[in-house]
Amino acid sequence: MEADQDWCLTCGTAAAGRLGERPGWRAASTVIALTVLLVLGAVGAGYAALTGDPQQKAAAPPQTQAQVTPPAATPPAATTPPAATQAQPTTPAQPAKPKTLPKVKTPSAGSTQGSPVTPAPPASSSPSTSTGTTPPATTTPNTTTEPADTGPQAIDLNGDAGTVYDPYGRIKASGEATRALDGDATTSWYVDPKDVQQIGVGYAVDLGKLQGIREIELQTPTAGFRMEIYATDEPELPPDILDTRWSHITNVSNVGAKDDGKQKIVLGAGTTKYRNVLLWFTQPPTDGPRLRLTELKLLG
Repeated sequence: MEADQDWCLTCGTAAAGRLGERPGWRAASTVIALTVLLVLGAVGAGYAALTGDPQQKAAAPPQTQAQVTPPAATPPAATTPPAATQAQPTTPAQPAKPKTLPKVKTPSAGSTQGSPVTPAPPASSSPSTSTGTTPPATTTPNTTTEPADTGPQAIDLNGDAGTVYDPYGRIKASGEATRALDGDATTSWYVDPKDVQQIGVGYAVDLGKLQGIREIELQTPTAGFRMEIYATDEPELPPDILDTRWSHITNVSNVGAKDDGKQKIVLGAGTTKYRNVLLWFTQPPTDGPRLRLTELKLLG
């Protein structure tokens, strides 16, 4: 074999010293090293356990003198020795001093010592002036009720609240507009239209402020005409009946024909408030073109 050759290529013989290393020593060395490590770990854990307790004891707060002071011993009760007897006429011996009774809670003012304590009666509903405390105020339930709805009521109108509404100039002649609101059944407002077939004239009432309208009552000696009811919340009358500021409410035909010239027109609950109400006359009465209003009332 060459100098750097470990095995014979012909017979397989190893070079001198090649097989001298034995695997058994290597395994034993590994076991011994592991055992030493385990022993060192156990020693370290034991040392940590032994050194940990004194630190915990040192961390505990020291007891105060009040905690370690033993309770004071109670001295024995003093007793009075019995009186000595003499040969002379004997005197009765003094009785022994009774033991001091334990202190009891002093009864409240007004109670008699030795008598049973009577519980105080419940406080009355009237306020007490002796203790100086004010009883809680009692709340009286509200017994007021809303006034009952008595139905539609007449609206107070000014004498000049009524005006003639003629946006198209169709009036031929007209009376005083105030006569329809004067409360006098002997007077009336009238209008003569230019067109005897179609009136196209209105009677407006200013309510003075925004109010709800529930009914209209009127009386006329010229029954049978037709009219439309409009209203607006504007203080000024719109210039035309087709103006969108007018709100159309209802139509009424043959006004006053059923009840001797009297007509009652129900408009609703009156929840919507208006400033001006308009009676727009479209067809003339049955007996002729002249139209009259004797009385006119608006109810809210």
